[in-house]
Amino acid sequence: MKLSSILLATSTVILLSACAGKPPGGEGQTASNGTKKICKYEKTTGSNIGRKVCRTPEQIEAEKRQADELMRTTQRSGPKSGQ
Repeated sequence: MKLSSILLATSTVILLSACAGKPPGGEGQTASNGTKKICKYEKTTGSNIGRKVCRTPEQIEAEKRQADELMRTTQRSGPKSGQ
């Protein structure tokens, strides 16, 4: 009885750890129009399951600028009060 519990626990840990890994490849793919894309696995908030997201360097830079601008405007306006 004890041996079967240990085997069950061990096999469960092995199966769960195999699901947490990233699939091979996917870095630096070339798109159909010839532009170089950078692919990464990103986890969405509240999930441990990653998904592959590919962007061009220009898209990455544009998203970074948008995030920086949002941070600046949020910090300048301060907290909202009295709703």
